[in-house]
Amino acid sequence: MTRARVNSALVRRINSARLFHMIRQNPGISQQKLSQISGIDPATISIIISNLESGGIVRRDTEAPTGRAGRPTTALSLDPRAGYLAGIGVEPDAIRILISTIDGAACTDLVVPGSTSPEDAIAAVRAGITAALRALRAPRSMLLAVGVAVPALVTTGGRVVFAPNIGWRDLDLAGTLTARMKVPVRVENDVKAAALAEHLFGASRDIADFIYVMGRSGIGGGLYLMGELYRGPHGLAGEIGHMKIVPGGRPCGCGARGCFEAYVSERAILGDLAARGHRACDVAAAREACEAGDAVARSVMAEAGRHLGLGLANLINIISPRRIVLGGSLAQLAPFLLPAAMETLEANALAAIYRDVEIVVSEMSGIAASMGGIALALQQFLDDPPVRLDRARPMIES
Repeated sequence: MTRARVNSALVRRINSARLFHMIRQNPGISQQKLSQISGIDPATISIIISNLESGGIVRRDTEAPTGRAGRPTTALSLDPRAGYLAGIGVEPDAIRILISTIDGAACTDLVVPGSTSPEDAIAAVRAGITAALRALRAPRSMLLAVGVAVPALVTTGGRVVFAPNIGWRDLDLAGTLTARMKVPVRVENDVKAAALAEHLFGASRDIADFIYVMGRSGIGGGLYLMGELYRGPHGLAGEIGHMKIVPGGRPCGCGARGCFEAYVSERAILGDLAARGHRACDVAAAREACEAGDAVARSVMAEAGRHLGLGLANLINIISPRRIVLGGSLAQLAPFLLPAAMETLEANALAAIYRDVEIVVSEMSGIAASMGGIALALQQFLDDPPVRLDRARPMIES
């Protein structure tokens, strides 16, 4: 019988990423405590921490003496001088660029005009990142990785299959940006990226199974299952906006009828308001109308809420997540969607499953896509870190 060979490099990489995130979430943690909570043996931890320290990723600070015998305790934390990550949230009319340190702490945030032209959009991303780094007085060499969240079907290799709201088809966005930027780039569907950010930086960091449901021009889903983002064999899983909730119902942008997003998306809700003569032209105005007690606006929200509840019931019955997180326009309108949604949900979800499910509103709704980009960039950096990082403090590139 042949024994399977252990990929020791892969094991080291996985353990390095685990320890990195433990230090990120617990700054000042000791090496002894890392061993206790990770289950990794102290010798392995020593090797990994030494590598991270020599690479400029982790710094070691000696704590003040306690008066007790023995070696002084050292506190481990990520070194903010290690470099920067860039998170890009792409929309048809705007591109949001967020720069963070390696722990995900935002340093600068700017918005540049978007474009339906791939060339113009790529040029805008490059120029925006350059401007953001210049504002930080940081050279381009301090940029470690870039993550791009785009409203599109995206393969595991970062190729945009179809972005209906931008008009892009069969575009190797990751490859093109990597070649132009001379830095590793990871591209993902915006809602999947937002789900990853919710797990790494949001309120769901300790939840192994949740579904992120984002409303904008459409409805997108990020399936975070069994401790990782589920993408499916081609990277296209999670298109929950196109599950059918009204047979033969309203036409959808995908060409079918009765889709979830044809009733619950931002576009659908604003369209329903307009059809009833309401003047609300955006989500903020619709929310203000509801807050003021506008009967038409509240009626439209109740109807959309009932469809939302039915869609969530389907997801709960099929997947049995621990939590459902609402983002985007669904988060903004949650106070007026959820009363009807919860009523429909309780009537249609299997009680044995539903009783263990939380419905929560994302706290990072406004920056979900760009924070998703940061999460992608961090993931890219941990999957393929440079041999050694420049520890010099940021300065203007000459």
